[in-house]
Amino acid sequence: MLSPPRWSLALAGFCAGAGPLTPAFAHSVCGDRIFPATLNIDDPGVNDELALPTVTWAPQNSDGAGETDVVGAWTKTIFPNLGLSFADGTSWQHPGGYGWFALDTELKYNFFCIPEHEFMGSVGFDVSWGGTGTGAQSGSPNFYAPVLDVGKGFGDLPRSLNLLRPFAITAQIFTSTPGQAVWNGNQFATTFNWGFTLQYSLPYFNAHVAGIDNDFIKHLVPIAEVAFSTATANAAPGTWGTTGTFQPGVIYLADSWQIALEAVIPINGASGHGVGVVGELHFFFDDIFPNSLGKPIFAQSLPMFTGGRQ
Repeated sequence: MLSPPRWSLALAGFCAGAGPLTPAFAHSVCGDRIFPATLNIDDPGVNDELALPTVTWAPQNSDGAGETDVVGAWTKTIFPNLGLSFADGTSWQHPGGYGWFALDTELKYNFFCIPEHEFMGSVGFDVSWGGTGTGAQSGSPNFYAPVLDVGKGFGDLPRSLNLLRPFAITAQIFTSTPGQAVWNGNQFATTFNWGFTLQYSLPYFNAHVAGIDNDFIKHLVPIAEVAFSTATANAAPGTWGTTGTFQPGVIYLADSWQIALEAVIPINGASGHGVGVVGELHFFFDDIFPNSLGKPIFAQSLPMFTGGRQ
């Protein structure tokens, strides 16, 4: 979902399990590919999961203030491929003060997975409930965002290209539209937002290319994320243009949890100044509590396109 740390910089300017990972685990799996939870854009899966905490620090945001955000996000599956997410958290800005973000919700439907091509996609509808923000984060209307998330692993490449098979990409695209263009005398823009990740899965390498002896290294997923936001309507003077971040980092992927750390590099002055950092601890409830908290409310999946072998 579009939790505040993933897009806060853009919107402001506009203990390890051993052994190889396999598709036996339930989170964001399509064929032999496990898509880890990423920090700036969402992965294409629908799972019972908890991200807590996600901590983002920026030395200077687009307004020139130092900013630290601490957020949590929880997703509950209604059907195995339909989930409802909730995210909220706090922001400290100096100068600017303290406040809670607006509550963010997203209903997300994983509508296709083609296992032999490690290709999956989800659609969602995200709402940021403007009246729920407090302090420095208050004073905004609702925002509405239809979202598309896709992921593609390259395990279907020929064996002669074995070293490339652990690569995967994910991508996200959405528009964000305010419920009111002017709120309390302030202008709020409609934005077009997109981003993608490039990741190299050492767990995939270990399981499908060649064994890795080091128990720590074989759980790592080096990753680079980019995300951009461009005002398309009703932007205030001086706020037209594109903002965004580049985020290189690494994910440690265990069987039922992961931890990730990335640098946050603004693409221009309108996106912020200086290199920040974001880190997240993420728990997969469908693996930790498969018969209780991690179990969908209804067992029957909604219709899904699953492709077919050629």
